[in-house]
Amino acid sequence: MELMNASIDRKTASAGSRCCAIVMGLLLLLLALSGGPAAGEELAPALRRGVNLSHWLQYQGRQPITAADMAAIRQAGFDHVRLPFDPERLGWKPDGQGVAAESWPGLIELDQAIDLALAADLAVILDFHPESALRDRIETEARIGKAFVQAWRALAARYAKRPVERLAFAPLNEPQYYSFDGARRWRRLQADVVSAIRQQAPSHWVLLSGTRGSSIAGLQLMTPLVDPRVRYVFHFYEPMLLTHLNAPWEPFQSGPQGMVADLKYGADPAQTLALARPLPGADAKIAKAAIEEYAAEEWSARRIAQEIAKAAAWAQQHNVKLVCTEFGIFRNAADAASRNLWLRDVRVALENAGIGWSVWDYADFFGIATAAGKVAKTADGAPIPGDPKNPVRQFDPETLTALGLKP
Repeated sequence: MELMNASIDRKTASAGSRCCAIVMGLLLLLLALSGGPAAGEELAPALRRGVNLSHWLQYQGRQPITAADMAAIRQAGFDHVRLPFDPERLGWKPDGQGVAAESWPGLIELDQAIDLALAADLAVILDFHPESALRDRIETEARIGKAFVQAWRALAARYAKRPVERLAFAPLNEPQYYSFDGARRWRRLQADVVSAIRQQAPSHWVLLSGTRGSSIAGLQLMTPLVDPRVRYVFHFYEPMLLTHLNAPWEPFQSGPQGMVADLKYGADPAQTLALARPLPGADAKIAKAAIEEYAAEEWSARRIAQEIAKAAAWAQQHNVKLVCTEFGIFRNAADAASRNLWLRDVRVALENAGIGWSVWDYADFFGIATAAGKVAKTADGAPIPGDPKNPVRQFDPETLTALGLKP
């Protein structure tokens, strides 16, 4: 088994290896279901239950957040927000500008966002969330990688006086690094970034991820840095056919997620095969194969706990703590019952393993809240406030219940 490659002797007989893998897999499941390894035992209380404020300081900025939103988030029982920001949207020019944070004209927006959350008694994860083209350049161009390190030195200096237990730095959203030496290269860049941050903010939390889109598989490839104020993070969207069903962007729109209807979560394989169907005009062969694979995988609370246990086992092996900084399901992916059941099962698996979490997202495509009153929609169908200066939103009560919070 992948999660046990550090403890299974590859030279043993194949039968013995299979037996060991089965036993250890069962142990991991028991850990996940009964409280898990101490993946979050010492985790600051402020990073236990959070929500992502997506599309506020990213992309078009289509989901403005106000003090009323922050107050509602805190009242619902969340203790932190993850704040994704697109550095280029805020004015960072990696190809040629001074390293001082003052050279980013839009950083005042980030200042205000952080302080708005802190004023509402919410901690903040500051998530460097560039679009994919810039992220690729950070990963592949040495010059841009150095500019990235300098950017974090400037950001750490700017926010060094914010409370150390209420602000965490997350250097890069979903690093890719799929090549054979990707984990090594990412760890080297991580070390440079953490060193730059520590020169300015020696005690703030830093949240580091693995490779391969912050997946559990990418986490398992990493050797942690030695720093008592570092936590490791991962994202969880399995199974992708379910969580991204009907997503109106690529690669999902033209993939199996854009070809299937009536997919359920929690149904047995026979029910899944009876209910799910290809959409009219879809490639029936691809759609049916995706449905059959999904049914065979038998996604349930037990299966999700097994997946989360892999991350928890890695954390226990390396004596580090974890936060799952993204998990979520597209609002139009499945019926509300399936969606809320999936959210509940992931949340319970994380909490049983001692792992803090930040659900994706607050009020956009994956939203646990939606625009109310005057509502508009973007070209791709995202619900947005009709009056951006005075947005009104409301939580979905059943979804809050699924997240273990008060409606």
